[in-house]
Amino acid sequence: MHPAVQKYNKLPSTGLELSWQNASETARKKAQSRAVLVRHLLTQECGIPKAFEALVKAYRTNTAISTLATAIDSLGKLPGRATIYNWCNAYKDNGINSLLPNHKGKAQTQYSWLARCLELYHSPNSPSFAQVSDQLNKEGYKAEHHQVRRFINALPHELGPQSPYRMGAKLYREKHKDHLLRSTDNLKPGVMYNGDGHTLDVYLAHPKTGKPYRAELTAFQDVASRTIVGWELGYAESTLDTLAAISRAIKVHNNVPGMFYLDNGSGYKNKLMNDDTTGFYAQFEIDVIFAIPGNARVKWIERFFLHMEDRVGKRFSTYCGRDHDDRHKQLVLKEAKQGKRKLPTVDEWIAEFKAFLNDYHNSAHPEIKGKTRQQVWDENIERVPPVEGDFVMLPRETVNIRRGRFRLHQRDYSADFLHQFNGQELIAAYDLHDDSYTKLYKLNGEFLMFANLKTKSHAVPTSRIEQAESKRRTGRLKRIDTKRREIEAQETQERVIDVDSVAKFAAPIKSIAAQQAPVNIFDFDVTPTQPQHEIDLNELLDQPNLRKEHTYEL
Repeated sequence: MHPAVQKYNKLPSTGLELSWQNASETARKKAQSRAVLVRHLLTQECGIPKAFEALVKAYRTNTAISTLATAIDSLGKLPGRATIYNWCNAYKDNGINSLLPNHKGKAQTQYSWLARCLELYHSPNSPSFAQVSDQLNKEGYKAEHHQVRRFINALPHELGPQSPYRMGAKLYREKHKDHLLRSTDNLKPGVMYNGDGHTLDVYLAHPKTGKPYRAELTAFQDVASRTIVGWELGYAESTLDTLAAISRAIKVHNNVPGMFYLDNGSGYKNKLMNDDTTGFYAQFEIDVIFAIPGNARVKWIERFFLHMEDRVGKRFSTYCGRDHDDRHKQLVLKEAKQGKRKLPTVDEWIAEFKAFLNDYHNSAHPEIKGKTRQQVWDENIERVPPVEGDFVMLPRETVNIRRGRFRLHQRDYSADFLHQFNGQELIAAYDLHDDSYTKLYKLNGEFLMFANLKTKSHAVPTSRIEQAESKRRTGRLKRIDTKRREIEAQETQERVIDVDSVAKFAAPIKSIAAQQAPVNIFDFDVTPTQPQHEIDLNELLDQPNLRKEHTYEL
């Protein structure tokens, strides 16, 4: 059963009698006017019949008490005798609640196609009322367009035209459901950084090929002050860009944050970053909170990316974000491909981005009135500097010591007295840009020694960055070659079976039929042929692998 049908079957029944708490203001005023008449009639000693006759006579002669006349005027007319009696009896049983108007109106017609209508209407394809009614008629039901429209519009919002089944649960939650309002008043600058990656909505000239591409911006924002503490521009979301952005944030501001609020992407959630022993987070004892997948609204930095594209991205003619002119974008890319237009360079975008960051940091803080983001950072930062003075961000991996040396990334490293740790597992910290040395630590983080590069294969690039780029280039070429073979296979004109050749060498059916004649098996003489020489038993024994067979001729 469709979930929308299940919710429809669980809807509370309508038509229940009103109570004073859920009645409207108009209904309460009408009940109070009725109560004035009822109390007056019930308090008369002559009884309800004579009291009602006196009330009618006084009202018609304009001699009735003002409160009674006002009550009758608010009701619109003087009620009849039977109505008065019903009001008095109801008032005796249930008080003023029984005098509330409870007009149920015309009961809704329960059509046989209601459940099927909900199934058809609440589909991801978002069919219209006309399409649903047409489909119902094809299935044997009798439904008009206006009947389907009135039925759907009368349902609660969750089953209406903007239901989660039509627009998607995620979009419905973000646009129509309530959400938590969070404040960062309890956070101090430098305590929590929020990091995420964003693909730029601008086509730039590739630094190596000159072709249009969209770079990936990795940024870290201080949650309390909303300042950008570190950023890196790369080809795609990667661990190296994340490591570079964090390294720059810690080194430039001389502060190690206490917490990270990060995305679940591969650049933030991997062995290099969050391994319990060798990971970057464990290296600096930083607590990490990973955001819920698909819930971008909880990340403060997403607002920064949106604001940045409005101020930076829209300044370039190759902008491709929201509210862009798609035809103009296609024209610009076409002219750039033909060499008629020059694409913006990475340096030009970086210059605009740096100017924007300066204005952004000196703009008003969204929560703290009267102060800018930079002022909040400068006045309230409590720095926790890294332990090492010559701070260099070094990724770490565990290595096994054998014969006074170890192997890391196809490179051999050794050091004096390293053989004392043979058979043990240590942690090696390596530089991405310089592979001539590594730092060795114990598993508890205690520094031991420097290990220098001993041997290196010439087939391996000198820098690990170059090695990563070479691996990426090989993968791209492999994908292109696979695509080329697929296109060639689709465009080939060769046939698996040559129909013309088969028809040429095939014998005509009529000629085969003409040669048919009765066959007598006794006409064939089946006799073994005489061997060319007599068979010698000794010869067979001397050559056991030689087997001679008799042939028969028909």
